[in-house]
Amino acid sequence: MHKIAIAIIAASGFVASADIVRVDEFNSLQFEGFNDLDMGTFDRSPVSIFDGMGEALNTAGSFLHATSNWALYSGDWSGRTAAYEGGKMLGTSRGGIEYRFSEAQKSFGGYFSTIADVADAEIKFYNGDDLVGSDNLIASVGGDWSWNGWSSNAEFDRITVDSNYGSYGGFLMHDAVRVLNTEVPTQGSLAIIGMGVLVAGRRRR
Repeated sequence: MHKIAIAIIAASGFVASADIVRVDEFNSLQFEGFNDLDMGTFDRSPVSIFDGMGEALNTAGSFLHATSNWALYSGDWSGRTAAYEGGKMLGTSRGGIEYRFSEAQKSFGGYFSTIADVADAEIKFYNGDDLVGSDNLIASVGGDWSWNGWSSNAEFDRITVDSNYGSYGGFLMHDAVRVLNTEVPTQGSLAIIGMGVLVAGRRRR
């Protein structure tokens, strides 16, 4: 059972903020396309990302892989994908990817794709060793890219992303990842704010 909370609209009209909610694509100056990573094609050590504000590493202590194209051939299955908008993407052949941030964040998102024959992944948000929340990350079979984004009213400084492929995970690609130290409004909350302004305007008449 996923531990993602949802926003609840109270009868009074107030919104009770959730720990983690899904959000549409957002922009941020803290953007990582993995094109300038200071690493070889394969690297077992943590690599610096977001201009030194964070680092990425393999959750199983194995390798990270930065590449422009990647294919998987396993039995009768073959899957392939290329970086989301050219350049490079980041992935693993075993284990998942962990993001660590030197500053607390409240929003995270990016584009994800799997070249395996098992869809999706699990994402977990931590503040230190405390789990803030978790959710299913959407990555459809076939190599297409899918946006996934979340925002939280609780700070987090670490994220793990582990694919659902086999016993060891892997073959989930990451690209165009970004973080924010503020919350991103959801479409529902924007609608509620708009309604509140409209009601307030009517009451002034």
